[in-house]
Amino acid sequence: MLEDKKKELEQKYFLYQFLKEQLDNMSKQAELMQSAILETQATVNALGEIGHRNSALIPLGAGTFVHGKIEDADKIMIAIGSDIVVKENKENAGKILEQRIKDMEGSYTKLLKDMGSITAQIQSILPEIENLAGEMNYSERPK
Repeated sequence: MLEDKKKELEQKYFLYQFLKEQLDNMSKQAELMQSAILETQATVNALGEIGHRNSALIPLGAGTFVHGKIEDADKIMIAIGSDIVVKENKENAGKILEQRIKDMEGSYTKLLKDMGSITAQIQSILPEIENLAGEMNYSERPK
């Protein structure tokens, strides 16, 4: 009987650890998604300002920028995936980015829902682990 409880406790604790690790990974993923959404929203805002300004900081990489002149504010190069970049006018580029935001927000919402589900599983397992551990401690006491 004690061995069965010990085995059950080990299984529940393993499941708890697995779920906790999964929740931590999902939390990190949610932070990255939130950053990507904010960055894309900032890009949409910047697109709206192109044309009002004729200069911009152009990223060269590794945190290095150069001042540059915007010569044609209606030819926007936008990445569409797999290292493919297409030329779009400002309006279409904005629509593409807005759709990305909607897609990311949908994924973010689903991720939060999944995190809630895992949190509920963790909260239901914890009392079971505590009960089993308590029963084992009571059983192992000298009489």
